[in-house]
Amino acid sequence: MSRVTNAILAAHVGRHLDDEIGTLNEFLRVNKVGGGEFRDVTEYAGGYKHLESRVYLSAFNHADTNDIVAAVRKTSWRDGNEVQLFIKEQEEELFALRYGGSAIATTSGVELGAQELVIVCNALNEVCNGINLHDEFETRIGASVEEARRLLARLLQIQTGRP
Repeated sequence: MSRVTNAILAAHVGRHLDDEIGTLNEFLRVNKVGGGEFRDVTEYAGGYKHLESRVYLSAFNHADTNDIVAAVRKTSWRDGNEVQLFIKEQEEELFALRYGGSAIATTSGVELGAQELVIVCNALNEVCNGINLHDEFETRIGASVEEARRLLARLLQIQTGRP
């Protein structure tokens, strides 16, 4: 039985990138991170224009996603702020940004399963529309009722898959 972790790595166009990808792949190989290796697929992009970034793909078997992210983070990129790593676990439907170069310091993502999203939406709905917090809503929640309802609307769009 296998458990596949799919990865897309997008990076700058520089010539030195081959060395950086080689270093990353060596790290993955030495540390036995799921047998994956990033391969350049940039040349397969369609159209008459060239991509303005390099794109690499890999599939890992029974790999800890945190190990893959750590390997990308530990690689000495000349233009690290232009490196992005997208991961899709076998049971997930979509890729998610797991590393975004310099943006990773200010951006964090939360991964929720379908049932977890239902729980969050239900709790937020109850706080916004059920429980009466009187005049203490903003103090207790840290946002106005309107802000909380806008967030609930966004989460419901994600939950239902509608824009």
